[in-house]
Amino acid sequence: MDDHTPDDSPQDRMAMAALYLESVKARMDPEDFSTLHSAVEEMTRLMAEGNEGFLEAGSAKNFAGDVQREFLVVMAIVSTGRMDHEVVDMPGPDGSAGYAVVTPEVAGDPEALAEIRDQVHTWMTERQAVDDALEGIARASGMDPED
Repeated sequence: MDDHTPDDSPQDRMAMAALYLESVKARMDPEDFSTLHSAVEEMTRLMAEGNEGFLEAGSAKNFAGDVQREFLVVMAIVSTGRMDHEVVDMPGPDGSAGYAVVTPEVAGDPEALAEIRDQVHTWMTERQAVDDALEGIARASGMDPED
């Protein structure tokens, strides 16, 4: 007996993402879509190779706003096989732009969103403290942390 639903296979998830991308292509500026498509291709390559890494598309000048939001939607589809996620604004502790991908139930629950925001802010604050400590160690060792 097969315990998997049709959307459980990586091929089904990629097909869902491709279908979603076609709808995005119809409504997105061509240059922005090109950036999005490049980022998705790079993400799927990294995933197929079992690698972790940084997306080079993230440095593109137009990898912002709607492009980032749509990229998050595609990542959520590929990761979960679901197409009902919502991308919500989730600014960083310093007010910088940020997003979270959540279920529709969480998106409609202000208390749940506040809890996620608090968790993200705590993690980001802790991460910044670690980064600052590592930078201090590097400088004390005579290294330039920017290299």
